[in-house]
Amino acid sequence: MKQLKISWEEFNKQIRILEYEIKNSGLNFDGIYGVPRGGLAIALCLSHSLDLPILMYPTNQSLVVDDISDTGIALQNIKHKKIATLFSTDWTITKPDWSVDIKENKDEWLIFPWENDDKEKQSTIEESVA
Repeated sequence: MKQLKISWEEFNKQIRILEYEIKNSGLNFDGIYGVPRGGLAIALCLSHSLDLPILMYPTNQSLVVDDISDTGIALQNIKHKKIATLFSTDWTITKPDWSVDIKENKDEWLIFPWENDDKEKQSTIEESVA
């Protein structure tokens, strides 16, 4: 399976796009629920930029976020809520209301910046301390 690494720079661009689209939707939310684990970083960033609290559980008025709606199984039980993802696919069973990019190949595995392997993390830590 081919791995496609998403950089922090790309992640930040995607967050700005989601922020813009959500702000311009005219919808109001009582908070943001990030689907564990992939949605947590997104929820944190959007919480700051949209000035919304992070919720422990989704409510009827919450914005639900995740990194990707690939098969859509993880999001299929989220009913009557608005969903935002960084990526979606054409084959997902749960279409998000907002999605920035499309994963086009089932044989690709997206690696988000917070999922980098320990060697990369250790190298980055050592570079920043030096």
